[in-house]
Amino acid sequence: MNVTINGQTHNFDKDLNIPEMLDELKIKGKMIVVEINLNIVNKEDYPKTYLKDNDSIEIVGFVGGG
Repeated sequence: MNVTINGQTHNFDKDLNIPEMLDELKIKGKMIVVEINLNIVNKEDYPKTYLKDNDSIEIVGFVGGG
């Protein structure tokens, strides 16, 4: 399965949901928003939201500071 994540093409050998994708990419943190095909996915929907071939995904992390 090929998907585009933050402008880069990634190939995964198996179907992944959002938490599995984040683990594969080694992305950790609570302040993350995932958007698939221009739609923001609610955090409670991450486990039941599976990636599909040719999805366009944006992952945004928020950082605190002053």
